[in-house]
Amino acid sequence: MKFKSLTLRIWVMISGFICAVVLAFLIVFALVLKDNDEEGSRHLFAFMHSVVLNDVQGITSKGDLLGSIERENITHFLYNRQDGERTYITGHNSRIADSLIPKGMALAAGGDTPVYTQRIDRRSYLVQISRADAQSYLFSYRPLAFNEDMKQIIFAGIVIILLSLPISKLIATRIGKPLRQLEAYTKRIADKDWGSELAIEREDEIGRLADSMKAMKEALRIADEEERKFLQSISHDLKTPVMIISSYAQAMIDGMYEGPSEEPSLIIKAEADRLERKIKQILYLNTLDYMLENDKLSEDVLLDKLLSYLVANFKAVAPRLTWELQLESRPAAMSGNPDRIRVSIENILDNQLRFASKTVQVALREAGPFWIIEIRNDGPLLSEDDRDQLFKSFYKGAKGNFGLGLSISRKIADFYGGTIEARNEGGRVCFAIRYPKQGGGSYLPRLPR
Repeated sequence: MKFKSLTLRIWVMISGFICAVVLAFLIVFALVLKDNDEEGSRHLFAFMHSVVLNDVQGITSKGDLLGSIERENITHFLYNRQDGERTYITGHNSRIADSLIPKGMALAAGGDTPVYTQRIDRRSYLVQISRADAQSYLFSYRPLAFNEDMKQIIFAGIVIILLSLPISKLIATRIGKPLRQLEAYTKRIADKDWGSELAIEREDEIGRLADSMKAMKEALRIADEEERKFLQSISHDLKTPVMIISSYAQAMIDGMYEGPSEEPSLIIKAEADRLERKIKQILYLNTLDYMLENDKLSEDVLLDKLLSYLVANFKAVAPRLTWELQLESRPAAMSGNPDRIRVSIENILDNQLRFASKTVQVALREAGPFWIIEIRNDGPLLSEDDRDQLFKSFYKGAKGNFGLGLSISRKIADFYGGTIEARNEGGRVCFAIRYPKQGGGSYLPRLPR
């Protein structure tokens, strides 16, 4: 049976368990105790019958045993078969006697009967008949106590089951209530209701689950807020080059541009390149997690050779800057995807183009099991907010540039077990990339001629 409600399922399970325990007890009692009770009753019953018979025949006197006979709820009576007269010694129940006599006389025709069981009015009785004299027979009978005990136990079992229903319902409700609260809380989170609260303060597993869900909500809230900021930033940064391109193109179409003829084309080309670069960064960032997780390529990368190659490239791109390269360790090898490692360093170097005033210093050194790449520039120092937020995907810096490139670099460094950080050091801005040492080095980038 399937239940859509966990509360109902718990209720049924607890109630079912209690019912099973009660039923098992009844079965054990019926199978084990019944035989023992009936056997003991037969011996005692036969003994009491013999005592009364000896008393009737004048052999012995029942004397002090009379109280025990009466307490055992045994009825004795003499039946005269000639005139049908009954003389009750203990107890008196004509209706039961009427039912016992026909069968008893038939059995006693062959002599004294052993103790036997006869059912009268849906109740079992122990019966024994013995000849008292030539005309009279002693009838002894008593109800089996097991039947009464069984009724009482069954009644007690029913009471226990009935009492267990509301108790188990209460237990199930107490267990199910926080789960329903968690369900409602999850739905509110799915609807981005970040102001919703979860009023569960417990120390058990449910309490720890509630704490985890609160932490999850906060993380999702921050991610949602950053996403909205990103959309605002990206829409602005993409809109600006599009507007510039559109304005110059329209001016050229209308014949209204009065400057040199090649200037609009150069501006349009520059803005188009800028737009293309941003779009590529966005696409790269969106697919980076998947590419890293599914990237099977792993080669030994020589960081010293890679840095020499990249610095040579950037010297050609930005000859206005003085580029200084210091390599303390050679060869400096690590394992990974060469393209990913290159992108992580290249983005940091690209950042220097926008902020460096005159000089960019690049250094590689060894620190225990790691390679440390330090890139310094003499541009404006970082603010406290910049240091904390710089590597977030959607952070917009002082010059209005959102940090997609820096965010990409951090993701790659984290994936390969490294770190990346930015700090102010000696009046300069320093970016430090740390990668673990691995392998012997086989990836050698081609240097430009």
